Amino acid sequence: MKIKRLLGGLVSLCLVAALAVILAPTNSQAATAPQAGGKEMGMHGGLQAAVESLNLTDDQKAKVKDIFADAKTKKQAVSSDASLSEEQKKAKMKELHTSIMAKLNEVLTPDQQTELKTKMEAARAKSPSHP
Repeated sequence: MKIKRLLGGLVSLCLVAALAVILAPTNSQAATAPQAGGKEMGMHGGLQAAVESLNLTDDQKAKVKDIFADAKTKKQAVSSDASLSEEQKKAKMKELHTSIMAKLNEVLTPDQQTELKTKMEAARAKSPSHP
């Protein structure tokens, strides 16, 4: 039961990450621009900061953006599929998360992979829904 909640939280965290990367400005100066909006930063700020702190190369940034754009499309398809039960949707989201992580690990260096994993674990530990 606890593992199920952790996986559900991880899937949610990754989906927020996908949206954060897609919506993330291309440089850190733009992130502080007024149009960033307080609500957006509250929802996506932690994960966005984790991704940006990985010091991605321009090539990695482009690949990560594509990965998350594809994931967003797939997430929307799953969410809007009325033929799936909530349990099936959760299972599909877990599959999507696994796929995203595999694709990210192909792009990230081993050090970046370790750093991202550490940041995700720390975020999960701080999450109020996962004591």
